[in-house]
Amino acid sequence: MNKILKYTLIFISVIMILIVFVFAVFGENILFPKYEMTESVEFAQSIGIGWNLGNTFDACEKQSTEKADLEAETMWGNPETAKELIEFVKECGFDSIRIPVTWSQHLGDAPDYTIDPLWLDRVNEVVDWALELDMKVIINTHHEDAFWLITDEEHRETSKEILCKIWAQLCGRFKEYGENLIFETMNEPRVFGAEDEWQGNAESRAVVNYLNLSVLETIRKSGGNNSERYVLIPTYAASGLKQNIDTLCLPYDDRVIVSVHYYYKTAHESEFPDNEDQWNIFEKISLYNTFRLMFRRYVAKGYGVCLSEFGWSDRDNPDNLATNARFYVELAEKFGFSVLVWDNGITDGDDIHSFGIIDRKELKVVYPEYLNAIA
Repeated sequence: MNKILKYTLIFISVIMILIVFVFAVFGENILFPKYEMTESVEFAQSIGIGWNLGNTFDACEKQSTEKADLEAETMWGNPETAKELIEFVKECGFDSIRIPVTWSQHLGDAPDYTIDPLWLDRVNEVVDWALELDMKVIINTHHEDAFWLITDEEHRETSKEILCKIWAQLCGRFKEYGENLIFETMNEPRVFGAEDEWQGNAESRAVVNYLNLSVLETIRKSGGNNSERYVLIPTYAASGLKQNIDTLCLPYDDRVIVSVHYYYKTAHESEFPDNEDQWNIFEKISLYNTFRLMFRRYVAKGYGVCLSEFGWSDRDNPDNLATNARFYVELAEKFGFSVLVWDNGITDGDDIHSFGIIDRKELKVVYPEYLNAIA
């Protein structure tokens, strides 16, 4: 062994010993600073461990001008959502459910952009099932970025007009619902197909801030319980990249919660490999640093954080998946975040469904190690 390699290994060992020492001696007071338990932070934590009804009401033919009907719910291979499925999700230990909804192919023409009443009724039905089980429920606008929601200056006002027309209708439908129903302004607002689609730029981040505040104003002015309803607002593309975390505009509203998607492995922002191995100390520190940045920018300023999508596609290494997932969820909880795992179903021969956990037809857990690690 040459001297450079020898001293490098010694240096790494010393660093690791120091890290262990910090954990043992100084404990959580330094690693996880105390914070004020504001209404936003407390409610965000009450969302707990949640589950996404993915690839269902958000199923769509992206960039199509054709209208869709109720069959859109099953067009990406999942069965029609049954009340028994929602009950099973509750039995699996989940505290909340996020129901992503794409509205674009269910809208009437300008200037009213009226939502197809049958589509809205169907979404409402599933919302009610979850609320009857005393779950927190999140509904949003999802995949609209593949249609008309374009976060640049050229399309800013058109995006605002349609987005606020949708939310005005949703607010009217749900205005008497209690606080267990949560609104999420947008899913991953971005410039679809752009070279910097996921990273964004100063202009696109400013437009996302503008749209978040516009929707929030629409909600607050809509009457009923919406004046105090908890509202999730995303960063640009709901991204956990530093520049997008730093530049989110936080409104003067004590019932706003920040929504971020932070996957273990994505094409646009991953630092980590998949689950071929359990995370090493450096990968854990990297995740810690990202969560700590979110904590400083949001929780320390009184805003709750909801990691409204996370998950892993690797199913070849179940033990590693479970170990890494448990670390992720426990670390998020220590920073005061809630987390909702992405589950887009179990179907045959389609990679887009590789995030699935629950077999919705058979009502069984296909990956119990993974579920037990997070719920």
